[in-house]
Amino acid sequence: MKALPSAPTQATQAGPVPKPAAADDDFDLLAPAPTLDAEARAKAEETTRALERRRWMLQMHQVAGFVNLAAMTTAVVLGQLNLSDKYGGGGDTGKFITPHAIAAYPSAAIFTGTGLLALFAPSPIDKPARLDSATLHKTAMAIATAGMIGEVVLGIITASQEGKLSQRDLALVHQINGYVTLGATATGFTVLFF
Repeated sequence: MKALPSAPTQATQAGPVPKPAAADDDFDLLAPAPTLDAEARAKAEETTRALERRRWMLQMHQVAGFVNLAAMTTAVVLGQLNLSDKYGGGGDTGKFITPHAIAAYPSAAIFTGTGLLALFAPSPIDKPARLDSATLHKTAMAIATAGMIGEVVLGIITASQEGKLSQRDLALVHQINGYVTLGATATGFTVLFF
């Protein structure tokens, strides 16, 4: 006996399965962009240019920050070696006076340039004040700026007191201020880098 063919099921039927009627699939999740008049378009373009300039300046600020931290660390290390040579039993040979000065003045210049890049970067968008890493960076760098100004002044005054008893006390203040300034700079660097 021959087997009768079975009736076709949905799975074996030829042709596509019809899709149920649905609403229009073409829709936007966002509202249409408003049309800008010439003045608003010009303002938007200026804001975009200012943001691009800010981005570039802050990227240069970051690169300069690495150089700044290295220069400051070098100046502090050479300053410590100079202080140890003069007052710490090193024989007062004076061999670190020039290297410290060669490191210190460029360090102050790099610090200033790095700060000016951030200070003059345009800020076309208002940002509400809040406690975040940028605020901590700015606070640490404000402390470091005061310290750097103090370092330059104290360094010049301390060097001018050669042979006087007050030089040792001034050198100690200069040393402590140098470490505080380096610490504030490293803190400002760290809160943004990590």
